Amino acid sequence: MSALTIGQKIREIRLLKKMTLKQIAEKTALSIPFLSQLERDKCSATMGSLRNIADVLGVHPSAFFDYNELTEPAVVNQNDFDYRDLSNHVNSIFKPIKITIQPNSQISKHISHKGTEFVYCLEGTLTLVVGDENYNLTPHQSYMYHATEPHYWYNHTQEIVTFLVVNEA
Repeated sequence: MSALTIGQKIREIRLLKKMTLKQIAEKTALSIPFLSQLERDKCSATMGSLRNIADVLGVHPSAFFDYNELTEPAVVNQNDFDYRDLSNHVNSIFKPIKITIQPNSQISKHISHKGTEFVYCLEGTLTLVVGDENYNLTPHQSYMYHATEPHYWYNHTQEIVTFLVVNEA
């Protein structure tokens, strides 16, 4: 049996929660046509949009990603980033994620959600924007912030950026 796509997982969770596309649209400010196309794999979503949908559905965004084997992290490859859930199926109050951003790319625009986030740069120079502040993190530098503050991540360089994010599940 093949793994479900992100859109199929969103639809599956939405139906399990007995929610309509209209309810999701109203709570995320995403359009019904966009959500419908996303569920049918006719378009892709930013990490910000996925986070907003996950918050409305009451799940962590990693719930949208399938695992192939117990030890293999859930992986999502979008055009500009690679997202790996490192939790190994362990339910916990926090979720470790490894993210790689391609050169001259950003993940989402301003996003905010409940909880706190810890970011640790592994490779490259990550530009982290939290509220009105910019932070350039280089390997072995970290920053922790309240995720309710609008935030997003940039790679303004010509090199790949890899970092860890630990946030509340």
